[in-house]
Amino acid sequence: MSGSSLALKPSKWRCRALLLAAALLALLFLLLPLTAERYLPAWLVLTAWFYLLWQLAQQPLTATMLQLNTKGELRWFAGNLPAGQLQPDCLLSRYALQLSWRDQEGKSWRRWLFADQVSDADYRALARQIRMLQWQQPTSARSDWR
Repeated sequence: MSGSSLALKPSKWRCRALLLAAALLALLFLLLPLTAERYLPAWLVLTAWFYLLWQLAQQPLTATMLQLNTKGELRWFAGNLPAGQLQPDCLLSRYALQLSWRDQEGKSWRRWLFADQVSDADYRALARQIRMLQWQQPTSARSDWR
C-alpha cells in the first residue's frame, strides 16, 4: 500500500452496531428488578437512548475518499476531516478499525472504518500498514497489553 487512495462507501455494519446497542440497553432494563416507581425513569432513559440512536442512524452516509502514503500521512477527500499523521494507537479488529491521527495543529482525531466500507484487499492493506506503524514504535513507548 504505497501511496494509495481508498474509496470508502457507506457501511451496513454501522446500522447493525447501533441496533445492537439499542437492544442491549433495552435488555438491561428488562432484566433489572425495577419497582413500579422506577419504570417511569427507565422508560424516559430508554426513550432518550432510542431517540439518540435513531438520530445517529438517520445521518447521511456519504461515500468519501481516503489517501494514505507509506509515511502514514493521511488525507480525506469530500469530507470535513483534516489531513494529518497516522498515530500508532489505532485499534484493529476483524470487523472494524479505528484510525487515529493528528492534524498540523496537534489535535487528535479518530474515525471508525468498518470492513464493509472498503474492499477486502484494501482493508487488509490498511490494517497491515497500521500494524507496521505500531511495530516501528519503540518498545518502551508501547502502552498496549497485547
